[in-house]
Amino acid sequence: MRVGPNEVIGGLQRDGYYVASAQAGDEGAVRLVLDIGCSLGELYIPKHCDPAEPIIRTAPKRSRRAAPFDRPEAIGWHGDFATYPNRPELSLIYITRPDPRGGDFGAWRLASVARVLSSLRTTENGRASFDLLSQELLPFSYADGEPSRWFRVIESQSNGSLGLRFYLPSIRRGCIAEYGEISPRVSAALAAVEGAADTVAELVPTREGSLLVASNWFALHDRVRQTISRSQPNREALLCFVTRQGVGRNLDCNWPTVGSS
Repeated sequence: MRVGPNEVIGGLQRDGYYVASAQAGDEGAVRLVLDIGCSLGELYIPKHCDPAEPIIRTAPKRSRRAAPFDRPEAIGWHGDFATYPNRPELSLIYITRPDPRGGDFGAWRLASVARVLSSLRTTENGRASFDLLSQELLPFSYADGEPSRWFRVIESQSNGSLGLRFYLPSIRRGCIAEYGEISPRVSAALAAVEGAADTVAELVPTREGSLLVASNWFALHDRVRQTISRSQPNREALLCFVTRQGVGRNLDCNWPTVGSS
């Protein structure tokens, strides 16, 4: 079945994410991702990216300074740009080359925030965690030495739905910078969110042409451990971001042939 922007938007409204398959080949992959992104909203231009092609190309590296998405270990539950006051709303991830050990390595774990919060509130401890994370401001810091920014983990959005601002390493780093530690009650509340996400998660193997469009407010995503091979090409992905869904949509972009996954 072929899909287009309306199907993707419907999936985002329903689940917070949408998974599809789109074959583009090496030369067409960047254009495919940009066309999909600009059909959904205004493209975000990351630092050090060409404004004409605001794409980040990722592959696993053996470096302590590698970005989280370039490290072999799992990233952990998160929404992108958790430390940004005005964060891009959507992230697009397109697999140009799968993991040399197969799609179960570097697979995506995906969880709807609505289902995460529903699961969280099924227990007394979960409800206490919900109250703490929706009421208290916590410090977030993406890198050592970076000033903390204070946010609630659970935030009400303009459409009336609850969204998550979540990336455990940034919250842990902020708490240690501000308090010297992360308190047991905050640690337990964050662990409860991760546990709820584990409960409702969908695991999606990644193959060549796999495409993920994820809301950074209404979905949590994770990438499981990926391989660093010395003898075979490693997994490669293209990342692209949309600042505001539906704003500045370019409906003249060529929507590529995309199949539902």
